[in-house]
Amino acid sequence: KMLPPELIYGSLLVGLVAAIAVIGADGKQLLGIRNLFTGQDNLARFQRLYLPGFLLAMLADWLQGPFVYALYQGYGIDREHNGYLFVAGFGASAVVGTVVGSLADKFGRRKFAILYCVIYFGHCVTKHWGFFGVLLIGRILGGISTSLLFSVFDSWLVSESQREGFSGEQLGNTFSLAYFGSSVAAIAAGQLGEIAANVAPLTQIGGGMYYGGYVSPFDLSNVVLVLCMIYISTRWSENYGQSDGQSTGGNLGKALGAIMQDKKIFLCGLICSSFESSMFIFVFNWTPCLMEEGQPTPPFGHIFTGFMVFCLLGTRVYAFLGSKLAVESIALVVMGVSAACHLTVFLSTNVMVRFVAFLTFEACVGLYFPVVGTLKGDIVPEDMRSTIYNIYRLPLNVAVLLPLTMNFSIATTFALTTSILAVAVAAAYTLKAMPKTAKARDEDHELEALRDDAV
Repeated sequence: KMLPPELIYGSLLVGLVAAIAVIGADGKQLLGIRNLFTGQDNLARFQRLYLPGFLLAMLADWLQGPFVYALYQGYGIDREHNGYLFVAGFGASAVVGTVVGSLADKFGRRKFAILYCVIYFGHCVTKHWGFFGVLLIGRILGGISTSLLFSVFDSWLVSESQREGFSGEQLGNTFSLAYFGSSVAAIAAGQLGEIAANVAPLTQIGGGMYYGGYVSPFDLSNVVLVLCMIYISTRWSENYGQSDGQSTGGNLGKALGAIMQDKKIFLCGLICSSFESSMFIFVFNWTPCLMEEGQPTPPFGHIFTGFMVFCLLGTRVYAFLGSKLAVESIALVVMGVSAACHLTVFLSTNVMVRFVAFLTFEACVGLYFPVVGTLKGDIVPEDMRSTIYNIYRLPLNVAVLLPLTMNFSIATTFALTTSILAVAVAAAYTLKAMPKTAKARDEDHELEALRDDAV
C-alpha cells in the first residue's frame, strides 16, 4: 500500500500543533522567544548577534540540498557516478576537515566562518557546468565547507558564550533557538528553492554551461552566502583556540591525545560520530524507503517539510526538558529512541510504519543538536575546540562512505545504522554514569534551586 496523503499532511498538522502546545505549556520558552526579539539583557543581545549569521549559513545549505540529486539527474549522471560524487564530498570532509579545524583554532573562527561562505560559493558556482570533472571539484569544495559549517560556527558560539559568562543552560537555550531557527529556515528553503527552480527551465548557454531549472536554487544560495559573509565580517568579533604557538600538526596531535586520554571527550565524540553518521546515512536512504514499485512517487517535498516540522518540535522539546533534566539524561533518551526508530525500519517494510519511524527520528534530530552542543561546550577544551569537533567528524565520514561505496540494501543499511546507534546508546549511558565536572555540578545546583523556587 502506498503512503496515504492524509498521513503525510496529518503529520504536518500534528507536528505543528505539538510544537505550539510544548511552547504554550512552558512559560519560560515563551518568555525566552519574546526576550530574543525585545530583551535588552546580555543574553538576548548575544543571541541577536549570533543567530542571523548562523541562520544565513544554514539557509544557504538548506536551499540547495534538496536539489542536488535532481540536478545531477538532469545532467544525465547515472546512479553509479552520482555515488562517486558523494564519496568525493565525504572523502574531502574526512581528509581536509581535521586540518581545517586546527587552522580555525589557530587563525580565528570568524575568519573560517567567512571562508565557509567563500568555499561554499565556489561549490554552488560549479553546478552551472554539466561536466563530471567540474561537478567533482564542486563536491570536494562542498565536503570542505560542510566540515566548516558544523564545527566553526559552534566553536565561535561556545567560545563567545563562555567569554560572556553564560551558563551551560543558557548556552543550551541558544543552541535550541539556533536549531529551531534552522528548522524554520529548512521549511522556507524548500519552498523558496522550488519557486526558484520553476522560474526558468534548465537551459544550455554553451560550452557545457547551464542556467535555470535546478541550477537556480544554487544561485539563490550564493546570494544568501554573500549576505552571510557581509554580516559575519561586520558584526562578529574574532576568537581563537590555539594560543601556545604550536604548529597545526602539533595542535592536531595534542587534540588526538586529549581525546584518547580524557574518557569524557572520547565518549562525547563517540556519541557525535555515531549519531551523525546514522543521520547522514538516513538522508541518503529515506526516499527509496518510502517508494513502492508500481505506486505513484510520493510528494517528497511535502514529506521533507513534515520532517523539518518534527525537527522543529524536537528543538522545543529540548527547551522544555533542558531546565528539568540533566543534559546527559536527555542524550541517553535521544540515542535510545533513535536506535529504536532505525531498528523499526530494518524490521518493517510497511511504508506507513517507516514514515512514522522517520518522523520520530527527525524529532530526535531536533533534540540532538542542542543536546550535543551543550555537551561539547562543557566537555571539549576551548584551546582546540574546532580541531576536536572536526576529529569527531572523521569516523562519521568513514561510516557514511561504507554503505555508499558498498551499495548496501535498505535492510543492510538500517541494520548498520541501528548497530552504530547502539554504540551511541552505550556511550551516552557510560557518560551519564560518570562524575560531573565542578562547573556542571554548580549548574545542576542552580537548576535545582530554580525548580524549588518554581514550586
